[in-house]
Amino acid sequence: MNQQQLNKEDWGKVERKRGFFRSYARDFGKVTAGNAIMLIANMIIFPIALCVVMLLFPMIFPSFLPDELKEYIINTGLVDKALVTDEEVNQIYYLMCMLSGFLLNGLLLVANGPFCSAVSYYFKNVIIGENDLRADLKKGLKDNWKKSLGAGAISVFVTCVLLFNIGYYQNGPFSDGAMGMAAKSFFFCILWFWSSMQLFIYPLIACVELSFREVYRNAAVMVVKNFPIALLVFVVQAVLFGFLPFMLVFTVGSLGYGIAILLYLLFSFGFVGYVSMYITWRAIQKILHEND
Repeated sequence: MNQQQLNKEDWGKVERKRGFFRSYARDFGKVTAGNAIMLIANMIIFPIALCVVMLLFPMIFPSFLPDELKEYIINTGLVDKALVTDEEVNQIYYLMCMLSGFLLNGLLLVANGPFCSAVSYYFKNVIIGENDLRADLKKGLKDNWKKSLGAGAISVFVTCVLLFNIGYYQNGPFSDGAMGMAAKSFFFCILWFWSSMQLFIYPLIACVELSFREVYRNAAVMVVKNFPIALLVFVVQAVLFGFLPFMLVFTVGSLGYGIAILLYLLFSFGFVGYVSMYITWRAIQKILHEND
């Protein structure tokens, strides 16, 4: 693995700051700044995430359409049929689409690649202790925007293909039986693996000089070698961007809206980005030591 911005002296500085939670607590304010950048950057491509949700999620979840959602709500028997109006169902539907769009952003499946790599470069310098937000973002964008833009486009394309296949085997002609179950389970596992690779792709682009193919090869290897951590981070992402926002919005009410917005504004994107950079530099550190 060729070195670009990272070197053994950098790792020496990092090694004096042991422990993820201690590092995160120390850098919380700087991570919050990175969170704001990632949130704004992802809002630029949020329409793409909404398109993916509206086109492909109904293939997996049939109730992810206004008419089907209305029928589902009525069939639950929890709400009087007379109270289930088209206007209220449409509001719920569009809210579900927005939350699901943020889920795709949070899983890094539909993300603003250039800014993801730029913020990764900034977080690397935060961990080292030599950060400058404006200068780091400028350098990260200037050096890596082409490669990371391509990575973002590939991620959207592969995600759409995987979601289509999951939907096809979920509700298509082969949905019944062992074949359908095995196929959709297989594609879901590939989707998880692909999502986990995104944790490493942008930090690799930001931190080491690799060809496009080598970025993906190393990201795949890092997922395998860090399987328990990658799985844990995926669960955290699913909770932060999936379970928790849906629960807050649909069970807590107005207060839940406020808490969900605060999570997006102050915490969720930055936490995932910081975790991504933290585990990637440890993985790269092992490779550097192996090459000594």
